[in-house]
Amino acid sequence: MDTAPGIEASGDSHDEAHHDVARVAIVVYAIITTLGVVAAVTLKEFAKAEDEVIVSLVGASLAISVAHVWSTLMAHRLVHRTAPSRDLVNRELQVLGSYFVVTLMCVLIITAGVALGMTFEGTVVLTEVVLIACLFGLGMVGARGAGAGWARSLGWGALDSSIGAAIILVKLLAGG
Repeated sequence: MDTAPGIEASGDSHDEAHHDVARVAIVVYAIITTLGVVAAVTLKEFAKAEDEVIVSLVGASLAISVAHVWSTLMAHRLVHRTAPSRDLVNRELQVLGSYFVVTLMCVLIITAGVALGMTFEGTVVLTEVVLIACLFGLGMVGARGAGAGWARSLGWGALDSSIGAAIILVKLLAGG
């Protein structure tokens, strides 16, 4: 799965590393966009119940992931003037899974909030907090994996989660 439209894997370690980066980027992208969807649909009460948030998340995830896959395959045809290989199609279809892993996580959080008797607002906040925590955790784990110490890793986690915090800040400033 590749975030750069139309790039084929040639089998060397550089390409494999590029695809590993692309897979992680898709998950981070899914977390950020999913957080944006939750914030947007609850901002002015477009979604007033948990099931409406879930439908919005599934719909947005489907639209974004299909757009990504289709644009990659179309770009390949336009740039390379050949049909995409089966390998490229298969890798791009994995993008759907990456989006829906994050979406499924949100659905499970929302369902748990309902099962625990949380208010709608509480469930939304819990979902937003977990998504921001995921950004923090991924940033921290990535920094630790790169050899950073704990202090620097915590700093990277904070920096990486700041995009999520910014989304929530915009929501709060806009009246959500």
